[in-house]
Order: sequence, then structure tokens, then C-alpha cells
Amino acid sequence: MDVIKLMEKAIENERQARDMYHEGAAAAEDPETRSIFEQLARWEEDHERILRERLATLRLIKGQQ
Repeated sequence: MDVIKLMEKAIENERQARDMYHEGAAAAEDPETRSIFEQLARWEEDHERILRERLATLRLIKGQQ
């Protein structure tokens, strides 16, 4: 598997994790647990953003070769 495909898969994994944490937050019965899941979802969103930025760079580099 090439690096671009790996990055795309990693982005999808981050999205799935984010969605799972949002579901956990919605299902949480107490504010502390809800807050933890919301924080985890935000971290996954940050990871996805970082991976998207790296993917864009890789695509530019690959296009220049």
C-alpha cells in the first residue's frame, strides 16, 4: 500500500473514532463522562486535520515528481 492510501485510511479511521466518541457523549448519563467523550472527539478532529494537511503536502510532492 502506498503512503497516500495509508494516509487516506488513517483519515477514515480518525473519522470513525470521532463518530464513536460523539455517540459516547450523546449516550453518557453524567456530565463528566460526556465531557471526556467530547474531548476525545475534538482530539480526533485535530488528528484528522493534521493528517489532511500532510496528505495535501504528499499529493503536491508526488505531483511534482
